[in-house]
Amino acid sequence: MGEFAGFRVGVCKRVPFGCLARNVFLDSLPQQFILGPILRVFKNFLLFIAIGFQVNASHSAEWVGLVHAQADVQLSVPVAGLVRRVHATPGQIIKAGDILLELESELQSLELRRRKIILDDESELHAASERLIGVSQMLKMAEEVASNSLSLSKEEILKLQLERVGAEARLNQLRAQKTRERVEAEQAQADVELRRLRSPGQGTVVEVSADAGEWAKPGDAVIRMVDVTSVEVRVNLPQAVAINLRVGMKVLAQFESGAQSTQSSGMLRFVSPTADSASGLVEIRAIFPNPRGTLRPGSKAIIRNFS
Repeated sequence: MGEFAGFRVGVCKRVPFGCLARNVFLDSLPQQFILGPILRVFKNFLLFIAIGFQVNASHSAEWVGLVHAQADVQLSVPVAGLVRRVHATPGQIIKAGDILLELESELQSLELRRRKIILDDESELHAASERLIGVSQMLKMAEEVASNSLSLSKEEILKLQLERVGAEARLNQLRAQKTRERVEAEQAQADVELRRLRSPGQGTVVEVSADAGEWAKPGDAVIRMVDVTSVEVRVNLPQAVAINLRVGMKVLAQFESGAQSTQSSGMLRFVSPTADSASGLVEIRAIFPNPRGTLRPGSKAIIRNFS
């Protein structure tokens, strides 16, 4: 223990520079050393260097994450039924709207045909329309005759007027009936479509769990498809790093690709607003283009840089 500038000075133990942090550094300094006005400046200078070292280290660090497909969908039938035919096979590339599986729909198809026949029959509608035209012409002629002479009574004209109102009401009734028949035909068409499992988007079939003749029901996955035209990397980062990240930032990552690794540039699209209660880490998600399908979901990726 010695004196410097009127103050008692102690010797502090060496602290590895790599372990330098604010709390550790302050705790390692003796109280007498901190009180020195000159050495206090030196202490703040060292703390400034230590903080800068930590920030640079956090930006230059590497974080390992898992690669996920842009879409990984388990498809199920909307209604229960017997599988009639399976169109999809593993490895098949599909587009949105492609039929992947069909259930038995013979009864529904017959009902659809019946509804369409009823809808297409417009004979009664045409007859009602022609009748309205004829009654309207008769009423017009009767009114002209009545205005020129008294050969027609008001009772006859009133009867024609009532007949015209009835013919017009019947025509409107038939038109409304056709509207109902059109809706019923659309419902029958939708009932048939419920027994066709279609692809919700583009992708590749990776698993088929149903065969023709089996019973399928809602909730049971029968086909699995993935879309790997782009992949998503999910990583958990310390809060000190995640706080500086913003959606839309450029992300550089290294991907496993067999014996070699592939480097790709992507975009940050999600930063979790919450941290994990157990680890304190924050989840982020970055999207990377994968037009050739070389980046495989399930493999690991190393995020190296944000910009």
